Amino acid sequence: MSLRTVLILFVAVGVLAALGMFWNQHAIERVMRDGYGTTGKIVSAEVTSSRFPFVFDGGWPRYVDESLSIGLQWTGKDGVQRERTGIAVSAVYAARITVGQQLKLVTIPIQAVDDDSSLPVVVEDLDDHLSHIRSTSRFLLAGAGACAVLLVLLMGWQAWSARRSEPGSAAIAAASRPFPVILGVLTAVMLPFGGYMLVTSYFEQSTLKEILDHGNEITADITRAYGEVSKAGDAPSYLVILAWADRSGQRQTYGPTHISSAFWRQITRNDVQTVRQTKIRYLPGKPDARPLIVDDAAERQYQDSIGIKSGAAFLAFGLILAGVTAFRYRARPAAVDR
Repeated sequence: MSLRTVLILFVAVGVLAALGMFWNQHAIERVMRDGYGTTGKIVSAEVTSSRFPFVFDGGWPRYVDESLSIGLQWTGKDGVQRERTGIAVSAVYAARITVGQQLKLVTIPIQAVDDDSSLPVVVEDLDDHLSHIRSTSRFLLAGAGACAVLLVLLMGWQAWSARRSEPGSAAIAAASRPFPVILGVLTAVMLPFGGYMLVTSYFEQSTLKEILDHGNEITADITRAYGEVSKAGDAPSYLVILAWADRSGQRQTYGPTHISSAFWRQITRNDVQTVRQTKIRYLPGKPDARPLIVDDAAERQYQDSIGIKSGAAFLAFGLILAGVTAFRYRARPAAVDR
């Protein structure tokens, strides 16, 4: 497989995934515009595999843009009881409707359209879900755009090499030289991942400094505290969901956000939450900025530091892989195709 083929594949996957996200966003906005408000009951939930992010609703595959999807039952305006599955919910909302591995079969406000093609929208999850869709779409388009730029540069270099050389020359052989796919894929993963981690951790660290210098301190409610285990035998990670009223009286929520095991022991007894409030610092006018839990500030600083160091390490490893990939590509003869 040549480098051009790999880049074309990455561009195609990124664009198709972004189109799927855009279609989901458009469908949500249409239901909110044309639908009616009612209530629905959660009847099921399904964890979506990242390898195959689709569910089959009525026999048709449907792209799911979150890790958890739920099934809802409701009675339409026409008096017909309806049920739909594969309704994606954000991680924040998933934490509200689950207790450990148990699903809360509760009644919730929804927006619905009485047709067979539209999924109902969970009203309480609208902002978080759309925010996730938009941020993921931007990330996918940025990755596809970077691969498209590399593809254009590669095609330009190959065309320039062909014009400079006579047919059958070494330059044309180099243009068709097989590409070390595994090294190339690792490079394509490590470079953007390391860069993304480094940049996001840097901005998180900058936000933390701004919170310490200019943030407002207030007592927030801990609406939920829980532990998660990614797989059997692993140590749990602890998370909380925070809620507070800002100085204008507007209700704000944030979470789930990670906390340290030390802070977990402060707010629980025998792994049951006993403390319902904690002091936080937040940035007014920036609801997406992660607030600082005052009694857990050391953990926040540690997380940001680890993120920067890990991002730099991944980025450096990606650059090393890029050098090795280029060396292997230039060193392999055109006749060899492994």
